Amino acid sequence: MATAVLPAPGKPAPSDDKPAHFPMRKRTGTAHRRLLSHQVDIGLDDLAALSPVETIQFMAEARWGSSTFITCPHCGTMDEHYWSHKERRWKCCGCGWRFSVTSGTPYADHKLDLNKILRMMCSWGQPAAGRAATDIRKENRISYRSAYVHGMKAREGLMRGHNVGLLCGIQEMDGLDLNGKRHKEKRNKPQSGGRLKAGEKPKIPAALLATAVDQETGEIMGPPKPFKHDKTSKQPADRRLLLVMRQRGLLKRGGAIHTRVCIALKEVSATVIKMAQRFSSAESRFMTDEDPAYFKFGKLFEKHDTVNHSEAYAKPGGINNNQAESFNKRMRRCVEQIHLTVSNKYLADYACEVAWREDLREPSTGKRLKELLRTVLNVGLSQWWRGYWQGQYREYEVLIEGDQEAAASGKAPGARPKPPR
Repeated sequence: MATAVLPAPGKPAPSDDKPAHFPMRKRTGTAHRRLLSHQVDIGLDDLAALSPVETIQFMAEARWGSSTFITCPHCGTMDEHYWSHKERRWKCCGCGWRFSVTSGTPYADHKLDLNKILRMMCSWGQPAAGRAATDIRKENRISYRSAYVHGMKAREGLMRGHNVGLLCGIQEMDGLDLNGKRHKEKRNKPQSGGRLKAGEKPKIPAALLATAVDQETGEIMGPPKPFKHDKTSKQPADRRLLLVMRQRGLLKRGGAIHTRVCIALKEVSATVIKMAQRFSSAESRFMTDEDPAYFKFGKLFEKHDTVNHSEAYAKPGGINNNQAESFNKRMRRCVEQIHLTVSNKYLADYACEVAWREDLREPSTGKRLKELLRTVLNVGLSQWWRGYWQGQYREYEVLIEGDQEAAASGKAPGARPKPPR
């Protein structure tokens, strides 16, 4: 005779119609890979223990691939240049000019200690969704201006050095609405018509009930206007759209390996085609949702598959754009939870930062730091952040439709600092 199993004290007895526990998400093994010992091969303590010469050698190997056979940033001569231990600089064998490891980089003419800059880049590049300038300021005991410009110089380097080049293969593409949210109109007001009373059914919009009848044949043609026909005209002027394109890897469950991003005003056929042709070859296969903006992709590229998200997240044969949707979630977290106030003027810079973090999610901490140094230190001098706090800033917004003039976000040129209170 079977004995009844009594429930544990303080817990209700399990019933047949209700599961005892909520089903957890199926594990993919990503968290296990992050906990492996070789994922953390360098830390802030290791960088702080480096001597000034060892710090220069570390950055030189990341920039040129060697600390002895390097390239002169003035004339381009590759040789074993003369090293001055007293000045901690090289003298070019060809042109005779002296240069340091930061010459010709966004961090040229720096005032902070080089080891502190190295530690700042390490702590800035490790998080998955970004690092706020206030956190960098607290860790390194520097001013907010220095921390902010440091992060924006890194984003400029990733924008000019990482978000470039053609992709070929299976591409997933999607759009995401950013900024321009109408919070004031929705604050303290019930959404979706408010709560329904007992027994009350939700009302169907009149636009979906109205039908148009053909006068000649008498056939019902459907609603005269789609439900979201005037959606674009009702949106605020500062609304921006993030377009992301991600290339799938060849490994099973390996995710995306390359990401390209841009900011657009509208998700229309002209903008998505311009981005796809800029970053992808004609032999690529695209996977998108059923937005009408992507309908011409079948004629421009090798193949175009779509998925209807109102019915399923994916179709048989691996047809989905879940990698692009995953990037959108990470980007929304960066804008709304990490940095909080990202202006439209520098929205493309932050998007390129998140794209780099997504592409470099697998390597260890040391490899991520070296890749960050290699990309940022090889784009040349900073074009937008040299003298930012003195009124020299970028005057336009980077868009896929073309650069658009943007309002100033810093101090006016020639502005004097306020006297202390």
